[in-house]
Formats: sequence, structure tokens, C-alpha cells
Amino acid sequence: MKISFYSFLLFSIVLVLMGCTAKKSTTDADLAFINGRVWTGMDSASFAEAVAVKGDTIFHVGTTAAIKKSIGKQTKVIDLDGKLLIPGFNDAHIHFLSGSIGLTEVDLTGASTIQEVVYRIKTFAKENLNKKWITGRGWQYTMFKGGLPTKEILDSAISNRPVYIKAYDGHSAWGNSPALKQAKVDRETKFDGFGEIVKFPNGELTGVFKEKAMSLVSDNIPELTKAEQLNALRKGLKLAKSLGITSIANASGNIAEFNLYKTLLNNGELTLRVATAFSVDGNISPEAIKMFTALKDSVGNNPRLTARNVKFVLDGVIEAHTAGMLEPYSNLLPGEKSPNGTLSLPLEKYGSLVTEFDQLGFQVYTHAIGDRAVREALNAYELALKTNETVRRNRIEHIETISPDDLPRFAKLGVLPSMEPIHAEPGNEPSVWEKGVGQKRLPYSFAWASILKAGGHLVFSSDWPACLSINPIRGLHVAVTRKNTKGEPNDGWVSEQKISITKALIAYTQGGAYSSFEESSKGKIEVGQLADLVVLSQDLFTIDPMKTYETRVLMTVFDGKVIFNIIDQK
Repeated sequence: MKISFYSFLLFSIVLVLMGCTAKKSTTDADLAFINGRVWTGMDSASFAEAVAVKGDTIFHVGTTAAIKKSIGKQTKVIDLDGKLLIPGFNDAHIHFLSGSIGLTEVDLTGASTIQEVVYRIKTFAKENLNKKWITGRGWQYTMFKGGLPTKEILDSAISNRPVYIKAYDGHSAWGNSPALKQAKVDRETKFDGFGEIVKFPNGELTGVFKEKAMSLVSDNIPELTKAEQLNALRKGLKLAKSLGITSIANASGNIAEFNLYKTLLNNGELTLRVATAFSVDGNISPEAIKMFTALKDSVGNNPRLTARNVKFVLDGVIEAHTAGMLEPYSNLLPGEKSPNGTLSLPLEKYGSLVTEFDQLGFQVYTHAIGDRAVREALNAYELALKTNETVRRNRIEHIETISPDDLPRFAKLGVLPSMEPIHAEPGNEPSVWEKGVGQKRLPYSFAWASILKAGGHLVFSSDWPACLSINPIRGLHVAVTRKNTKGEPNDGWVSEQKISITKALIAYTQGGAYSSFEESSKGKIEVGQLADLVVLSQDLFTIDPMKTYETRVLMTVFDGKVIFNIIDQK
């Protein structure tokens, strides 16, 4: 029997198609987790055994036996062997570019003595002889007499190159004599804006600058090229995936920074969902508002990159006495000009801009640390709500102190308290922060439990690089213990404000998703949600809370793909 060429060709095509169908069924999972303890995110009792993922989406959650029915020849199977699987972490307030750049600079995080600070700076300078400026971040106020350093300390480390290092919180900076000389700042220099050139009683410069006065020096530092910034962001992405962070809200920036993330997205390198916020102040022009609005509308609701947020800074920080307080600081120095701290914006202008951005469809973030600044931010959001009659889930960032009278207003106004538990990690002794607040206000310090009790929808983050650690696990440790990793203090710092691991995890996963109006697509492990998942080395629900900080991320899944994996390493 003879077979024509065309019949043979048709028969071959059918065989190939049948073979393809046999290799991979449309009902088979691409990725399956079995034999685990899967926290689906609802409450302290919401657990499953297994999860199946197809493409970028979760399509089955249940028992191992049920999930095995979705396993085909091409399915990647992860046997969790009892390990905890949770939704990916959402760091809802981060400065990702500056944190990433910091990975290439002097890191003073954790340095507890002046000697260690000097050693780290000297070592970095020797290893980076090509750098014209030595820059970095991370010094703590506590280690210096009076809470602030002096340029003489930096001069003893480096005297032939300019050195400029920000405090851990980014609200103060410290320069050496060459830096001040290159910036042409001396005892005659004046600054009338939000901030201060700190001087000795005789008028000489200390080398410290607060808030916007920092720009007097920082504006003289050569800018990184786009290529250098992209390479820094790649370092940041590598760090984030190793810590299980799959979403961020970038709490500062401009159009140029947005375009960096867009470049990474277009290159297929963006292993984070990024909600970008544009930094604005009272001097923003109508043209800039139009540009931000056009960009917001052009991007829309892209699941990996959005541009619908703006960020105001309404006050400073407790340590530098620049946070706006209802009552004077408890550790005032003689001659302090602003015993209640300061606000960085005229309130009428701030309220007007909040209402305008809210009406244009932006979600507004406001940095407010002091109890007065928190109250004024709530007032501005209340005005916007009355004027526009639309709940934008506007946010207040940090809320380190709050009046108990303002606690119910979050739920009433639909405003989200966005907070960083790592900022509340206690030291070995009363901090500059605690001395500034005083005993009367201490019970409402980082008041997570009080805010939840009053109906607030808590959102957690790190504020990296203005923090001791970007690691969400460290934040969770402080949230559930109010202790440092040494177990200090014994009873926990303001222990009545600690919360359960369930509530802390919800704030670090669903909280961020709710904040960005994405609770239907991420933040839980349920059918139809995006497959952003994390495997942990310990079961956070059953271990001693004091062992929380020892937990490691073993695997990170983003968009249904494994992007970090040490689960098989011994």
C-alpha cells in the first residue's frame, strides 16, 4: 500500500500534536508544593497542606492528596516536609533605590561605638581609592554625646577626601571638613528652610545638617549614572528575593526613578511588584502635577508597576527634635528654638494639595512621626474625604507617637496606619528617642495594638535603608516580642503594644495588598491570587516567639517562578 507524501505529512503532524498533549496537560500544575503547612492568610487557623500553581496564578489549595491529582510529568514538585509556606512579603514603605545604592557605600548599620564607625569608614576608603566622595548611611544618635556627632571624628578617619554620611533614619547627615569646604559651607552660611545647620555655641560648624539643610552638602556629590543606578537596583533585587520580599511600595522618588523600574520591567529583570510614589512638597508646580497625572493614567493597573501615589513629609524625627509634637520634648537642651519640633509644610497649603491629589485619583502618603503631625495629617485627609467623597485609602507613614484621642480616626476616615516594627527594636538602654518622648507619652509609642483595637487596618514595612534591617523577619520579631534579639528588655519595651504573629503577618502581606487596592489579587494563598510565595525554615506559629529572628527564607516564588532557592542545601 502506497502512502502519498501529503498523507504522511498530515499523519506526522497529528502524531506530534498528540505527543505534545501527552507531555503537558492543560490541567497539570507548573509548580506544586506538597506535605507542608500552608498559611493561607485568613486567620490563625487558616492552614492547608499543599498548593498548585499554573502560570503566575494559584489554581488549587488543599490537601496533598488533592494537589497530587494536578501533578504531571512537567510539574516541578516541592516537598515541603512540614515547612511553613506563606504569601510573599509586601514591604509597604521602602526607599528602594537609595537602599540599593547604599549596598555600594559605607554601611554603619549596627556600629555601636565611635571607634567602630571610624574603622568602617577607613576600611571602605582604602578599598575604594577611586571614589572622589566617601558616602554612606547608618550612624545612630545614641553613640554620641548630646545625640549628634562632630566633623572632627570624621576628620580623624579621612582628611583628604570629602565624607558625607547620613544617619540611619536619613533625617540628619554628617560631613567632614573637606566636604564642607567643597560645598562652600562655613560659619556664615544661613539656612531658613525646614531643617538646621548645627553649630557649636561659638558659631563654628559641627558638620551635622538636619532635614532639608542636608542638601547644602549633598547637592555637591556627583550623581550616579543611569547604568550605575540600574546595577545598584539589581543588587537590591537580589537581596529582596533572598528575604522573601515580592512586593514593595516605594515611598519616595521621581519620574527618573520610575523609569529605572520601567527599564528593569521591560528587560524582564523586575522581580518585585513596585508601587511607586512621587515625592512632593509645597512648592510643586501645576506642570509637575500634570506630568505625574499623565504618567499615572498611562501606566494604569499594571500588576508589576504602578505610579498612582504621592508622598509628603510633614515633619522630621524624634531623635533630632524635628518631629511635630503636641507637647514639648522631654529632653530639651538650653536654647532650643522649637520645643515642640516643627512641621515642614504650611498646613493650609498641605491640606489643599492633599485634597487636589486625592481628587485626581492619587493615593497620598504622609510622613508623620510626632503626635501633632499625625493629627494634622488626619485633619487633611478628613478634609479631602468631605470634599471629594471618595475613600482613597490614604496613608500616614511611621506614626511613632500618637494621641489616644486620634486612634479611632483611622477606621472612621478609612486612613491606613503604615508603620515599621523594626524602628521599635529596643537597645540596651533608654534611647535618645525614648528620652525625647518621655514617660507620659511612652504608652502610645509605636502603638500597633492600640491602633488595631481601634479598628485601624495596619500596614507593615521596613523603611529601608532608614532602618536596622530590611529583613521582614526582624520586623516580625519586634512586632510579637517588643524585644531585641538578645531578649532585652525582659518584659518587652512598652509590651502592651506587641501583637500576635498572625496579625503581624497579615500586616506584612495582606496589609500592603489592601493598601494598594490589590487585595483581590495578592496577599493570600487562595485560588485566583498571584503566585507570590515564601518557604520559611521555622513555623512562626508554633516556635518560641523569641526565636522568630532566627527564621530564614528557604525559597521565594514570584509570579509562579522560583527566584530564590536554598531549600535543598544542607
